[in-house]
Amino acid sequence: MEFSAFDLHTHTIHSKDGLTPPRTLFSIMKKHGLRGIAVTEHLRPSFTKPIVRGNRFLIPGCEYKSTDYGEIIGLFVTEPVENRSFEEIAEDLRDQNAITILPHPRDPLRKHTAMRRGLPEGLIVKYIDLIEGFNSRCILPMSNKWAQRLAKRLHKPMTAGSDGHSFLEIGHAQTWLQDIETVDDIYEELKAGRTQISGWPSFPLWQVPTMLWQRLRKLAK
Repeated sequence: MEFSAFDLHTHTIHSKDGLTPPRTLFSIMKKHGLRGIAVTEHLRPSFTKPIVRGNRFLIPGCEYKSTDYGEIIGLFVTEPVENRSFEEIAEDLRDQNAITILPHPRDPLRKHTAMRRGLPEGLIVKYIDLIEGFNSRCILPMSNKWAQRLAKRLHKPMTAGSDGHSFLEIGHAQTWLQDIETVDDIYEELKAGRTQISGWPSFPLWQVPTMLWQRLRKLAK
């Protein structure tokens, strides 16, 4: 029995506020002892097929901001999804056999969380495969504790993600999967909900460069 660590929520320069060049991801994985990273860009995926190098994996994903109930992550996405209502996005992800994750659901400091947007628990039960029980960018420690309580109450397995927008943050959260050799193994373990999670908060001021970068990119348009 061997467990492998995955960071299942990250962003690169293909997200409006990301600072990480994609070419550095495999070296970041090696540095932090990760077997895999899910690249969950905002609005649209930057690639749609898993990338394997040696025994490490890049998983295609996307973090969508629905028009009504906040954000939803899709992993193993194979094509772009139009940004619509939470339920419509979830249906589209289901049609392409993607794995759905509810990110930072109980963070009161972000505008587009399930908590702030009033996501009905019925939709979580119906459409969400896993709940993000630990997000390293949650400034309030209780946010992750509340997320874990939500997952346990709804009988949903959990993931952990750094939500890293720079190399300073990636790897601060780990989703642990057992006996991983192939991409299919990753998919099957996540789909079955056989996960364990760990992590620690990122230094809040590390979010400042990504916020400034986002504003600069807006001004450059």
